[in-house]
Amino acid sequence: MSPTLGLRSWSPDTQIKKRVTLGLIIPGLGLTMVLLALCGYAAWNPLSRRYLDRVSFRLLIYTQVANLVYCVVWILGPGTLTADPGWQCGLLAFTTDTMLMFSAGMFFCMAINLPLVLAHNVNGQKMEKYYVLGTTLLCLICNIAPYASGHLGWDVIDDICWYRITNTGDWLPWLIGTQIVWIMLFAVGEVAAFLIIVGYLVVYELETRRFLYDTDSQLKNNTRSSAASHRPASTIRMFRNIILRVGLYPLVSCLIHLSTTVLILYLISHPELTKLNWRIDVTILALCAGRPLIYGLLAATDPSFIRALHALSHPEDESAMQSATQSRALWRSAQYLSTVIDMPPDEADHEHDAEFKKDVRTSIDVVCQL
Repeated sequence: MSPTLGLRSWSPDTQIKKRVTLGLIIPGLGLTMVLLALCGYAAWNPLSRRYLDRVSFRLLIYTQVANLVYCVVWILGPGTLTADPGWQCGLLAFTTDTMLMFSAGMFFCMAINLPLVLAHNVNGQKMEKYYVLGTTLLCLICNIAPYASGHLGWDVIDDICWYRITNTGDWLPWLIGTQIVWIMLFAVGEVAAFLIIVGYLVVYELETRRFLYDTDSQLKNNTRSSAASHRPASTIRMFRNIILRVGLYPLVSCLIHLSTTVLILYLISHPELTKLNWRIDVTILALCAGRPLIYGLLAATDPSFIRALHALSHPEDESAMQSATQSRALWRSAQYLSTVIDMPPDEADHEHDAEFKKDVRTSIDVVCQL
Protein backbone atom coordinates (compact mmCIF):
# COMPACT_ATOMS: atom_id res chain seq x y z
CA MET A 1 0.00 0.00 0.00
CA SER A 2 2.89 2.28 -0.74
CA PRO A 3 2.07 5.83 -1.83
CA THR A 4 5.10 5.87 -4.11
CA LEU A 5 4.78 8.55 -6.77
CA GLY A 6 6.97 9.89 -9.51
CA LEU A 7 9.46 8.32 -11.86
CA ARG A 8 10.51 4.75 -11.34
CA SER A 9 14.16 3.98 -11.70
CA TRP A 10 13.78 0.46 -10.42
CA SER A 11 11.13 -2.09 -11.33
CA PRO A 12 10.23 -4.53 -8.53
CA ASP A 13 8.78 -7.99 -9.01
CA THR A 14 5.05 -7.59 -8.40
CA GLN A 15 4.56 -11.36 -8.18
CA ILE A 16 6.47 -11.43 -4.90
CA LYS A 17 3.73 -9.40 -3.24
CA LYS A 18 1.07 -11.82 -4.43
CA ARG A 19 3.03 -14.85 -3.29
CA VAL A 20 3.67 -13.34 0.14
CA THR A 21 0.08 -12.25 0.70
CA LEU A 22 -1.41 -15.50 -0.57
CA GLY A 23 1.03 -17.48 1.55
CA LEU A 24 -0.35 -15.72 4.64
CA ILE A 25 -3.99 -15.10 3.79
CA ILE A 26 -4.82 -18.66 2.71
CA PRO A 27 -3.60 -20.31 5.96
CA GLY A 28 -5.45 -17.60 7.87
CA LEU A 29 -8.62 -18.38 5.93
CA GLY A 30 -8.26 -22.12 6.57
CA LEU A 31 -7.60 -21.67 10.29
CA THR A 32 -10.53 -19.27 10.66
CA MET A 33 -12.91 -21.69 8.93
CA VAL A 34 -11.79 -24.56 11.16
CA LEU A 35 -12.16 -22.46 14.30
CA LEU A 36 -15.64 -21.31 13.37
CA ALA A 37 -16.71 -24.86 12.54
CA LEU A 38 -15.40 -26.19 15.86
CA CYS A 39 -16.97 -23.32 17.80
CA GLY A 40 -20.28 -23.90 16.07
CA TYR A 41 -20.28 -27.58 16.99
CA ALA A 42 -19.15 -26.86 20.56
CA ALA A 43 -21.89 -24.24 20.97
CA TRP A 44 -24.46 -26.74 19.67
CA ASN A 45 -23.34 -29.58 21.96
CA PRO A 46 -24.87 -29.36 25.48
CA LEU A 47 -21.67 -30.64 27.11
CA SER A 48 -19.52 -27.76 25.91
CA ARG A 49 -22.10 -25.04 25.34
CA ARG A 50 -21.72 -23.39 28.74
CA TYR A 51 -18.03 -22.65 28.17
CA LEU A 52 -18.76 -20.63 25.04
CA ASP A 53 -21.87 -18.85 26.29
CA ARG A 54 -19.88 -15.79 27.35
CA VAL A 55 -19.92 -12.22 26.17
CA SER A 56 -16.27 -11.85 25.24
CA PHE A 57 -16.15 -15.20 23.48
CA ARG A 58 -19.11 -14.18 21.33
CA LEU A 59 -17.26 -10.95 20.54
CA LEU A 60 -14.28 -13.10 19.61
CA ILE A 61 -16.50 -15.10 17.26
CA TYR A 62 -17.66 -11.87 15.62
CA THR A 63 -14.03 -10.97 14.95
CA GLN A 64 -13.41 -14.37 13.39
CA VAL A 65 -16.43 -13.96 11.12
CA ALA A 66 -15.11 -10.54 10.09
CA ASN A 67 -11.68 -12.07 9.47
CA LEU A 68 -13.29 -14.79 7.34
CA VAL A 69 -14.95 -12.19 5.12
CA TYR A 70 -11.71 -10.20 5.12
CA CYS A 71 -9.74 -13.21 3.85
CA VAL A 72 -12.24 -14.11 1.13
CA VAL A 73 -12.51 -10.55 -0.17
CA TRP A 74 -8.73 -10.08 0.01
CA ILE A 75 -8.22 -13.17 -2.16
CA LEU A 76 -10.87 -12.00 -4.62
CA GLY A 77 -9.59 -8.52 -5.09
CA PRO A 78 -7.52 -6.14 -2.98
CA GLY A 79 -4.09 -7.58 -3.63
CA THR A 80 -4.01 -11.04 -5.12
CA LEU A 81 -5.86 -13.07 -7.73
CA THR A 82 -8.55 -11.16 -9.58
CA ALA A 83 -7.89 -7.50 -8.82
CA ASP A 84 -8.67 -5.17 -11.73
CA PRO A 85 -9.44 -1.46 -12.13
CA GLY A 86 -13.18 -2.07 -12.66
CA TRP A 87 -16.07 -0.77 -10.58
CA GLN A 88 -15.88 -3.84 -8.35
CA CYS A 89 -12.50 -2.69 -7.08
CA GLY A 90 -13.95 0.11 -4.95
CA LEU A 91 -16.51 -2.27 -3.44
CA LEU A 92 -13.82 -4.80 -2.60
CA ALA A 93 -11.67 -2.11 -0.96
CA PHE A 94 -14.71 -0.89 1.00
CA THR A 95 -15.46 -4.40 2.28
CA THR A 96 -11.87 -5.11 3.23
CA ASP A 97 -11.43 -1.84 5.12
CA THR A 98 -14.78 -2.28 6.87
CA MET A 99 -13.97 -5.81 8.04
CA LEU A 100 -10.53 -4.71 9.20
CA MET A 101 -11.98 -1.88 11.30
CA PHE A 102 -14.84 -4.02 12.62
CA SER A 103 -12.42 -6.70 13.79
CA ALA A 104 -10.25 -4.11 15.54
CA GLY A 105 -13.35 -2.59 17.13
CA MET A 106 -14.54 -5.95 18.47
CA PHE A 107 -11.18 -6.58 20.10
CA PHE A 108 -11.46 -3.15 21.70
CA CYS A 109 -14.92 -4.05 23.01
CA MET A 110 -13.53 -7.28 24.43
CA ALA A 111 -10.90 -5.24 26.20
CA ILE A 112 -13.26 -2.74 27.81
CA ASN A 113 -15.87 -5.36 28.75
CA LEU A 114 -13.95 -6.70 31.74
CA PRO A 115 -13.23 -3.30 33.38
CA LEU A 116 -16.87 -2.36 32.93
CA VAL A 117 -18.04 -5.62 34.52
CA LEU A 118 -15.54 -5.79 37.37
CA ALA A 119 -14.90 -2.17 38.26
CA HIS A 120 -18.27 -0.61 37.39
CA ASN A 121 -20.69 -3.54 37.84
CA VAL A 122 -22.01 -3.22 34.29
CA ASN A 123 -23.98 -6.16 32.89
CA GLY A 124 -21.84 -7.41 30.02
CA GLN A 125 -24.69 -9.34 28.42
CA LYS A 126 -26.78 -6.19 28.16
CA MET A 127 -23.81 -4.27 26.77
CA GLU A 128 -23.13 -6.82 24.02
CA LYS A 129 -25.67 -5.38 21.59
CA TYR A 130 -24.25 -1.90 22.13
CA TYR A 131 -20.74 -3.19 21.41
CA VAL A 132 -21.85 -4.68 18.11
CA LEU A 133 -24.17 -1.88 17.01
CA GLY A 134 -21.76 0.89 17.98
CA THR A 135 -18.80 -0.71 16.21
CA THR A 136 -20.87 -1.50 13.12
CA LEU A 137 -22.18 2.07 12.90
CA LEU A 138 -18.71 3.56 13.26
CA CYS A 139 -17.26 1.24 10.61
CA LEU A 140 -20.02 2.05 8.13
CA ILE A 141 -19.67 5.80 8.64
CA CYS A 142 -15.89 5.72 8.28
CA ASN A 143 -15.94 3.61 5.11
CA ILE A 144 -19.10 4.68 3.29
CA ALA A 145 -17.83 8.27 3.17
CA PRO A 146 -14.59 7.55 1.22
CA TYR A 147 -16.37 4.97 -0.95
CA ALA A 148 -19.19 7.34 -1.89
CA SER A 149 -16.73 10.16 -2.58
CA GLY A 150 -14.76 7.96 -4.98
CA HIS A 151 -11.57 7.69 -2.97
CA LEU A 152 -11.65 3.89 -2.85
CA GLY A 153 -10.65 2.04 -6.00
CA TRP A 154 -7.64 1.02 -8.03
CA ASP A 155 -4.23 1.91 -6.62
CA VAL A 156 -2.07 2.40 -9.71
CA ILE A 157 1.10 2.37 -7.62
CA ASP A 158 0.71 -1.09 -6.12
CA ASP A 159 -1.86 -2.51 -8.57
CA ILE A 160 -4.31 -3.33 -5.79
CA CYS A 161 -7.78 -2.28 -4.69
CA TRP A 162 -7.30 0.29 -1.95
CA TYR A 163 -7.31 4.11 -1.89
CA ARG A 164 -7.00 5.91 -5.23
CA ILE A 165 -3.56 7.41 -4.73
CA THR A 166 -3.12 10.65 -6.67
CA ASN A 167 -0.46 13.31 -7.03
CA THR A 168 -2.70 15.90 -5.38
CA GLY A 169 -2.61 14.03 -2.07
CA ASP A 170 -6.33 14.53 -1.39
CA TRP A 171 -6.60 10.85 -0.47
CA LEU A 172 -4.28 11.18 2.53
CA PRO A 173 -6.73 12.94 4.92
CA TRP A 174 -9.30 10.28 4.11
CA LEU A 175 -6.88 7.50 4.94
CA ILE A 176 -5.84 9.08 8.23
CA GLY A 177 -9.30 10.22 9.31
CA THR A 178 -11.27 7.10 8.39
CA GLN A 179 -8.77 4.33 9.08
CA ILE A 180 -5.50 5.07 10.84
CA VAL A 181 -6.83 7.26 13.66
CA TRP A 182 -9.64 4.91 14.66
CA ILE A 183 -7.64 1.72 14.50
CA MET A 184 -4.88 3.28 16.59
CA LEU A 185 -7.46 4.50 19.12
CA PHE A 186 -8.78 0.95 19.37
CA ALA A 187 -5.28 -0.39 20.05
CA VAL A 188 -4.51 2.30 22.64
CA GLY A 189 -7.87 1.63 24.29
CA GLU A 190 -7.02 -2.05 24.60
CA VAL A 191 -3.79 -1.20 26.40
CA ALA A 192 -5.57 1.23 28.72
CA ALA A 193 -8.19 -1.40 29.59
CA PHE A 194 -5.43 -3.91 30.29
CA LEU A 195 -3.71 -1.51 32.71
CA ILE A 196 -7.02 -0.89 34.47
CA ILE A 197 -7.51 -4.63 34.93
CA VAL A 198 -4.01 -5.08 36.34
CA GLY A 199 -4.64 -2.30 38.83
CA TYR A 200 -8.01 -3.74 39.76
CA LEU A 201 -6.59 -7.21 40.37
CA VAL A 202 -3.84 -5.81 42.58
CA VAL A 203 -6.27 -3.74 44.66
CA TYR A 204 -8.82 -6.55 44.86
CA GLU A 205 -6.31 -9.14 46.00
CA LEU A 206 -4.69 -6.83 48.54
CA GLU A 207 -8.06 -5.92 50.03
CA THR A 208 -9.01 -9.59 50.22
CA ARG A 209 -5.75 -10.43 51.96
CA ARG A 210 -6.28 -7.56 54.37
CA PHE A 211 -9.74 -8.90 55.16
CA LEU A 212 -8.38 -12.40 55.75
CA TYR A 213 -5.63 -10.97 57.93
CA ASP A 214 -8.14 -9.06 60.06
CA THR A 215 -10.47 -12.03 60.49
CA ASP A 216 -8.02 -14.88 60.93
CA SER A 217 -6.55 -14.92 64.42
CA GLN A 218 -3.84 -17.36 63.38
CA LEU A 219 -2.13 -14.72 61.31
CA LYS A 220 -1.25 -12.78 64.46
CA ASN A 221 1.55 -15.24 65.11
CA ASN A 222 3.01 -14.87 61.65
CA THR A 223 3.33 -11.13 61.04
CA ARG A 224 6.29 -11.31 58.68
CA SER A 225 4.59 -13.75 56.34
CA SER A 226 1.46 -11.62 56.33
CA ALA A 227 3.34 -8.43 55.58
CA ALA A 228 5.14 -10.10 52.71
CA SER A 229 1.86 -11.31 51.24
CA HIS A 230 0.54 -7.74 51.22
CA ARG A 231 3.20 -6.56 48.82
CA PRO A 232 2.01 -5.80 45.26
CA ALA A 233 4.83 -7.96 43.89
CA SER A 234 3.29 -11.11 45.37
CA THR A 235 -0.06 -10.05 43.95
CA ILE A 236 1.42 -9.73 40.47
CA ARG A 237 2.98 -13.20 40.81
CA MET A 238 -0.33 -14.64 41.96
CA PHE A 239 -2.20 -13.29 38.93
CA ARG A 240 0.65 -13.59 36.45
CA ASN A 241 -1.14 -16.12 34.22
CA ILE A 242 -4.24 -13.95 34.12
CA ILE A 243 -2.20 -10.82 33.39
CA LEU A 244 -0.23 -12.53 30.64
CA ARG A 245 -3.37 -13.90 29.05
CA VAL A 246 -5.26 -10.61 29.17
CA GLY A 247 -2.24 -8.77 27.80
CA LEU A 248 -1.84 -10.93 24.70
CA TYR A 249 -4.46 -9.21 22.57
CA PRO A 250 -3.36 -5.62 23.38
CA LEU A 251 0.24 -6.61 22.72
CA VAL A 252 -0.58 -8.12 19.33
CA SER A 253 -2.87 -5.23 18.40
CA CYS A 254 -0.21 -2.65 19.21
CA LEU A 255 2.51 -4.54 17.36
CA ILE A 256 0.41 -4.97 14.23
CA HIS A 257 -1.38 -1.62 14.07
CA LEU A 258 1.42 0.56 15.39
CA SER A 259 4.04 -0.97 13.10
CA THR A 260 1.71 -0.80 10.09
CA THR A 261 0.85 2.84 10.79
CA VAL A 262 4.48 3.85 11.26
CA LEU A 263 5.51 2.12 8.03
CA ILE A 264 2.67 3.70 6.04
CA LEU A 265 3.50 7.16 7.35
CA TYR A 266 7.17 6.58 6.51
CA LEU A 267 6.28 5.72 2.92
CA ILE A 268 4.04 8.76 2.69
CA SER A 269 6.91 11.01 3.77
CA HIS A 270 9.40 9.19 1.49
CA PRO A 271 7.49 8.63 -1.77
CA GLU A 272 10.50 7.76 -3.90
CA LEU A 273 10.73 4.19 -5.13
CA THR A 274 13.72 2.40 -3.64
CA LYS A 275 14.44 -1.17 -2.65
CA LEU A 276 14.02 -0.26 1.01
CA ASN A 277 10.63 1.33 0.38
CA TRP A 278 9.55 -1.64 -1.70
CA ARG A 279 10.50 -4.03 1.09
CA ILE A 280 8.60 -1.87 3.57
CA ASP A 281 5.63 -2.01 1.23
CA VAL A 282 5.80 -5.81 1.15
CA THR A 283 6.05 -5.83 4.95
CA ILE A 284 2.87 -3.75 5.23
CA LEU A 285 1.02 -6.13 2.94
CA ALA A 286 2.35 -9.10 4.92
CA LEU A 287 1.11 -7.59 8.19
CA CYS A 288 -2.33 -6.98 6.71
CA ALA A 289 -2.52 -10.44 5.14
CA GLY A 290 -1.14 -12.23 8.20
CA ARG A 291 -3.51 -10.55 10.62
CA PRO A 292 -6.26 -13.23 10.42
CA LEU A 293 -3.68 -15.98 10.91
CA ILE A 294 -2.19 -14.33 14.00
CA TYR A 295 -5.55 -13.65 15.63
CA GLY A 296 -6.72 -17.12 14.66
CA LEU A 297 -3.81 -18.65 16.55
CA LEU A 298 -4.69 -16.55 19.60
CA ALA A 299 -8.32 -17.63 19.37
CA ALA A 300 -7.27 -21.28 19.14
CA THR A 301 -5.50 -20.94 22.50
CA ASP A 302 -8.45 -19.27 24.22
CA PRO A 303 -9.10 -21.06 27.55
CA SER A 304 -12.86 -21.21 26.98
CA PHE A 305 -12.34 -22.82 23.59
CA ILE A 306 -9.85 -25.32 25.02
CA ARG A 307 -12.22 -26.18 27.87
CA ALA A 308 -15.04 -26.74 25.39
CA LEU A 309 -12.91 -29.10 23.32
CA HIS A 310 -11.85 -30.94 26.48
CA ALA A 311 -15.50 -31.33 27.46
CA LEU A 312 -16.25 -32.85 24.05
CA SER A 313 -13.33 -35.26 24.18
CA HIS A 314 -13.81 -36.23 27.86
CA PRO A 315 -17.56 -36.23 28.53
CA GLU A 316 -17.18 -38.30 31.70
CA ASP A 317 -14.90 -35.68 33.27
CA GLU A 318 -17.35 -32.95 32.31
CA SER A 319 -20.24 -34.71 34.06
CA ALA A 320 -18.24 -35.08 37.27
CA MET A 321 -17.09 -31.46 37.17
CA GLN A 322 -20.61 -30.17 36.64
CA SER A 323 -21.77 -32.03 39.73
CA ALA A 324 -18.94 -30.53 41.78
CA THR A 325 -19.36 -26.97 40.58
CA GLN A 326 -23.10 -26.86 41.17
CA SER A 327 -22.47 -26.80 44.92
CA ARG A 328 -20.22 -23.75 44.85
CA ALA A 329 -21.88 -20.40 45.41
CA LEU A 330 -19.03 -18.50 43.77
CA TRP A 331 -20.04 -19.87 40.39
CA ARG A 332 -22.74 -17.17 40.31
CA SER A 333 -20.13 -14.45 39.73
CA ALA A 334 -18.60 -16.20 36.74
CA GLN A 335 -21.70 -15.89 34.52
CA TYR A 336 -20.97 -12.20 33.87
CA LEU A 337 -17.38 -12.67 32.79
CA SER A 338 -15.83 -14.27 29.80
CA THR A 339 -12.76 -16.41 29.37
CA VAL A 340 -11.87 -18.78 32.17
CA ILE A 341 -8.25 -18.72 33.20
CA ASP A 342 -7.13 -21.09 35.89
CA MET A 343 -4.36 -20.35 38.31
CA PRO A 344 -1.80 -23.16 38.72
CA PRO A 345 -2.00 -24.94 42.09
CA ASP A 346 1.67 -24.30 42.78
CA GLU A 347 0.92 -20.59 43.11
CA ALA A 348 -0.71 -21.12 46.50
CA ASP A 349 2.29 -19.72 48.29
CA HIS A 350 0.63 -18.81 51.55
CA GLU A 351 -1.12 -21.36 53.71
CA HIS A 352 -3.62 -18.86 55.08
CA ASP A 353 -4.71 -17.80 51.59
CA ALA A 354 -5.25 -21.31 50.23
CA GLU A 355 -9.03 -21.15 50.41
CA PHE A 356 -9.09 -17.69 48.85
CA LYS A 357 -6.94 -18.78 45.93
CA LYS A 358 -9.06 -21.89 45.48
CA ASP A 359 -12.11 -19.67 45.15
CA VAL A 360 -10.29 -17.43 42.68
CA ARG A 361 -9.30 -20.42 40.56
CA THR A 362 -12.92 -21.53 40.23
CA SER A 363 -14.68 -18.19 39.86
CA ILE A 364 -12.42 -15.62 38.12
CA ASP A 365 -13.12 -15.17 34.41
CA VAL A 366 -11.05 -12.86 32.32
CA VAL A 367 -11.89 -11.23 29.05
CA CYS A 368 -9.25 -11.87 26.35
CA GLN A 369 -8.25 -8.73 24.36
CA LEU A 370 -6.01 -9.05 21.49
